[in-house]
Amino acid sequence: MWRNRFSPPKKRRYSGGVLGNILAALVFCGIIALFNIGANALAQTSEQERLESSRNAVVKAVIQFYAFEGHYPPSIDYLTEHFGLRIDQERYIVHYIHIASNLMPEIFVFPREF
Repeated sequence: MWRNRFSPPKKRRYSGGVLGNILAALVFCGIIALFNIGANALAQTSEQERLESSRNAVVKAVIQFYAFEGHYPPSIDYLTEHFGLRIDQERYIVHYIHIASNLMPEIFVFPREF
């Protein structure tokens, strides 16, 4: 059949009805849920990296103190007062076990529970 080339093409309308609207809403909710899961995973990874960075900072300060003074510091408070170590006390708990002046102390950094 012949078709008029100069007339605009017929527009097709999509009428999904109620089922189409429900499907669109479910897809939208699924995308939002995936975004939230990704954001939570990113925040958790970031928190783990901050915790590890804090522990590394304490260990580095202890080793530098040993290199300068010839013995390990008696406490974390001594490092913060005299050596400039800064720890976010609201976010982390540092467990420092000083065994002897010539043995590396045990250092644990834990996140505070909120």
